[in-house]
Amino acid sequence: MKSYLFLFLSACLGFAGTLSVLAQEADFNPLGRDLPIERMAKQLRIQVEWIELSHQDYTALMAEKEINKPRVFKSSNDGPLRKKLEKMIAEDKAHVIDTAMVIARSGQRAKVESIQEVIYATEYENEGSKKEASKTRSLPIATAYETRNVGTTLEVDPVLGADDHTVDLSLSPEIVYLTDWEDFGGYIEGENEVIAKMPVFYTMKLTTQVTMIAGEYLLAGVQSPFDAEEMKMDRERKVMVFLKVDLLVVGLPLEKEKEKKKN
Repeated sequence: MKSYLFLFLSACLGFAGTLSVLAQEADFNPLGRDLPIERMAKQLRIQVEWIELSHQDYTALMAEKEINKPRVFKSSNDGPLRKKLEKMIAEDKAHVIDTAMVIARSGQRAKVESIQEVIYATEYENEGSKKEASKTRSLPIATAYETRNVGTTLEVDPVLGADDHTVDLSLSPEIVYLTDWEDFGGYIEGENEVIAKMPVFYTMKLTTQVTMIAGEYLLAGVQSPFDAEEMKMDRERKVMVFLKVDLLVVGLPLEKEKEKKKN
């Protein structure tokens, strides 16, 4: 009886030792279970870049190499184009205006802001131009206000495809500048003067829905920046808006990620 018990305990200890070795050799998983990548939870890292360059350089970048035989089908991967811009940035021929990034779960809206709230009056009891207001003796009193966000905003609705590679994005990234304050009306009596002013904004906004491959760059739009010296839209410069989505696997060890890239 004792010999059978000894053999049973030895077998149990041997099996436990084998499990211990297997556990040490298995990839680390913070969830306490070893799952294939396909079954691991995933998140999306969405990044938007605004890169400014001259209108002439932009035209040269986008020009067809073979004018007589343009390709009907083009790759959606704008990585090579983004690589050329990286070189131009290093040579001070282009520069990054801003970058916005947010992590989101598939099917859920995400938003990131870098803004300053500008609160301004939109209605007064004494409306009209400064000249007309100077004829009256009533002090303009604000009766309604609005708030405008000045800065960078990225709002996105991402959906990861069933193949774990394609991503559908609905997004509206924008940069808003406060460029000036204009006279809206006022009150003048002798040397006393009260002028109501309205803000002037300049907006670069992109609203689109795209399908892209995770890990690749996509040129989503081109805009014209604001010329602060001329106080108007700068048609000599262009701003290229690039999108990039990285697929983040929750709990995926870095070692396993490296092995996947090698394969």
